[in-house]
Amino acid sequence: MIINIRDYHSKDGYHEETHNYDDTHFNNKIIVPYAVTADFQKVIYAYHGEHRGFNKSFNLIPYDTEVSQIRQRMCVSELSILAKKHHVTTPSVNIVSQGVKRFLTRKNMETNGEIKKIIHKKIGHYFYTNGSFGYGRISRGNKDSFSAAKIWDDIIYLLDYGFLEQQLAIHDAVGRKIIEPTDIETKKYNCLTSVREAWFDDREQRGRIESSPFRKKNVTPTNEMGILQEKVKGIESLTQYHNRGIDMFVRDLNRKRNPSADLYYDDLDTHNLVFGAGISGTTGTLLQAAYAFGGIVNGELLKQYTLAIIIYLIGGGMHSYHEVLSIAKKVGLYYSPGSFHWLPLSFKLNNEYGKWKEKYYDIVKMGTTHWRFNQGVPPSHLNKNLCS
Repeated sequence: MIINIRDYHSKDGYHEETHNYDDTHFNNKIIVPYAVTADFQKVIYAYHGEHRGFNKSFNLIPYDTEVSQIRQRMCVSELSILAKKHHVTTPSVNIVSQGVKRFLTRKNMETNGEIKKIIHKKIGHYFYTNGSFGYGRISRGNKDSFSAAKIWDDIIYLLDYGFLEQQLAIHDAVGRKIIEPTDIETKKYNCLTSVREAWFDDREQRGRIESSPFRKKNVTPTNEMGILQEKVKGIESLTQYHNRGIDMFVRDLNRKRNPSADLYYDDLDTHNLVFGAGISGTTGTLLQAAYAFGGIVNGELLKQYTLAIIIYLIGGGMHSYHEVLSIAKKVGLYYSPGSFHWLPLSFKLNNEYGKWKEKYYDIVKMGTTHWRFNQGVPPSHLNKNLCS
């Protein structure tokens, strides 16, 4: 692996060294992020003890907390692209999709076709959006312009052949809106209720408020992939224009205190992690659907399905990495704030994984807590901005 090391004598301000990715000490010294190139593509490291001070004569940007968050956004956005492009989550997604299809087919027989009308009424608007730019939609047309049979046929077809974001949107909608108390899937679905706490839906406690553009109904649909705030070279675009959650919400710095919310935001701040649109309730309902329809609750398939959720929610700009993974942790996925060691073998065995983890060594290997510039945020119990 090539590592860029600070160099006082080089015209660029750094030189390249070759090291093993898993080494914790280079030349018996610890390295820390020091700077980035102007395009944020290269990180310059300095040996600990040589990292103080900054020479502004080079065309480099100091690696601070803001730069770390930009790199985090790039890292997970590119992760969602690579995972989708190489179909590393297909086995888990197919299992859940076929489970949803079996459930709907059974309900169609049990209700003598009435389930089609229920689908049209309860979830048709998620896929036929009446002009809105929902991610994973089928059409921006009005659902009432389409028959119940048409919407049914489209959903059944997409469970076999749809894009990942369409299939996960169906998993989520059917799990939340169509399962009934008497269905055999309900017991499994309700086994994972810990993934959604009451404060997630409390406007005062959740820790997010509507952004100014959203309040003014002025959010611009985008085809940007991921949670990037600006276009970055090498990060691809999507084909479907959509509204992103990260453009519709900002952090509420005056939220009402809640013990669980306090712990969540303390983790976020201590590790300088990205706020996207608040903790992800959708991740929870998708994991419930994965268990109810596919029996997925642990192991490689759980890791794959969690990565599929990343493709859907981070790729679609709906949530940040920590907002998704802090929920997956509740069902047993081993995750510490900002870590990536949980990723499925289906991705780790792909050649692109090695390139990605080396490109984002500062995030994937070293973590996101910054060494020098992080002035810190007071923990919730000392934060006077929070409401009691």
